[in-house]
Amino acid sequence: MLRVHFTADDLAQVRVMVLGPLAETQMSLRTVQGRDRAALFGGWRARTGPRISAEGRHAARFLNPPDGLVDLFTMVGAANCVDEGLERLLSVERRRLRAEFSIRPIPERAAPWLSEVMDAEPRAVRWLADALRDCHNVAVAPYWPRIDQHLQGEVARRGQLMVQGGVEALLNSLRPMAVWNPPVLEIPGYRPLTHPSADFHLSGSPLVLAPSVFCGAVPQLFASPEDDTVVMTYQALNSPVDAAALWAAPAGDRRGDAPVPPALAALLGRTRAAVLCAIADHPACTTTELSRRAGISLASASEHASTLRGAGLTTLTRERKAAFHTLTHLGVALLSTSARDASAHQASPQVIRSARSSTGVR
Repeated sequence: MLRVHFTADDLAQVRVMVLGPLAETQMSLRTVQGRDRAALFGGWRARTGPRISAEGRHAARFLNPPDGLVDLFTMVGAANCVDEGLERLLSVERRRLRAEFSIRPIPERAAPWLSEVMDAEPRAVRWLADALRDCHNVAVAPYWPRIDQHLQGEVARRGQLMVQGGVEALLNSLRPMAVWNPPVLEIPGYRPLTHPSADFHLSGSPLVLAPSVFCGAVPQLFASPEDDTVVMTYQALNSPVDAAALWAAPAGDRRGDAPVPPALAALLGRTRAAVLCAIADHPACTTTELSRRAGISLASASEHASTLRGAGLTTLTRERKAAFHTLTHLGVALLSTSARDASAHQASPQVIRSARSSTGVR
């Protein structure tokens, strides 16, 4: 457990805000590497994993080690677009970057340029920024308008609570993620990694509560001696219904726009694999919608969906006169395995593109 201690002055400085697409991109890279919360992210992972480049996967493992996160949050702050965030990252002092990047060892099988990132070499930091931009384009950009709308709605809801009941009503609303026992905010399940104790005193530093679609169930706290602002990210996506709306394929998507993992196509046949991926992309779709998304006839969509259902990979949920196709746990597991296999294949050694010439509380 982590206990965040407030004074009366600290309470007056609490605010809620969206950090922007770069912060969501870093959080998404932790989520895409996991297998948890399949009801929320199974379809998104199946769609996103095969598209992340080898360099993006190296960056993901570097920024999201198993025991924590590299703190880009206090270094970069809130940025309305990914380019703004990356420009801020590139302008951070080398000394500060080196202090943050050197906390964690280089992951196994890491790209050679990551050793230069550890030393905050400007050329390598730009490579890291380019890898992050590539990851953003795949994992977040296609969905950003909906993600941003969702997060802005979360900020508005929490802000309304603060207007009506003060900051203590806001902190009380964080249950069960965090428990407000005045003057302490307790975060159950939190395991401090670099902080020497389970108590953190704000001591006059403003606290930013930052909702994140990709944050896990346990909020994460970030602080830096270089910046007096403390950032606490917390989970802002809990409902599979909301998740289905966020990860629905962009308008105009057709079969072939979302890659079908080769191993999955070899196992099921390309058309049937495309049907399974279409159900993953849009977790509650009718047979008509499935036909459109997979680019096949209605009769063919019905036949393939029936076969997948018979194999235990999908299920049919009826609501009044409508019937919706969704993945089962087995279907999610199969897609996750196929995505992992595709990632391993893409992660083979390759030449870096020739064009690419905060100590925190976690």
